[in-house]
Amino acid sequence: MDILLERKSVRKYTDEDVKKEDLDYILRAAMSAPTARNTRCYSFIVIKDKETHKKIASLHRAAQMILQAPLAILVAGDQNTAFEKYLPQDCAAATQNILLAATARGYGSVWCGVYSNEERSKAMEKLFNLPENIKAFSLVVIGKSADNNPPKNGWQPEKIRYEVWK
Repeated sequence: MDILLERKSVRKYTDEDVKKEDLDYILRAAMSAPTARNTRCYSFIVIKDKETHKKIASLHRAAQMILQAPLAILVAGDQNTAFEKYLPQDCAAATQNILLAATARGYGSVWCGVYSNEERSKAMEKLFNLPENIKAFSLVVIGKSADNNPPKNGWQPEKIRYEVWK
């Protein structure tokens, strides 16, 4: 539970690299996410190249923090193997696991949306040479946090209803 409460969106990073064993842990967590009918329809591209980071920043105005970070992970999904229309949920679960695993290993991260912005999705799919059936879903930027602010308290009991909306 502590990891859930400690996680926050980080947009400022140090230049410290993500250790290989930590990256493996993060990717293992991503691949442990549930999928509809256990299709495991997601794939991941680890992006460390600084020139590619610059290209991403030029395509995605909300991903400028990638210019400071040591790496990002593009989460993509295979429309041919996803069950019905559950690809977004499957990729979202994997994305959330990446965020939580990064926090567990002492890294900051931020979810940069790709899915549902058709122009951005197509640009990312072209940049990473994705086959037609593979759709870009999200970009998670990861690195050691240079942000010392505490996570925000998300507890809002007024948003909870029991049985029916009242």
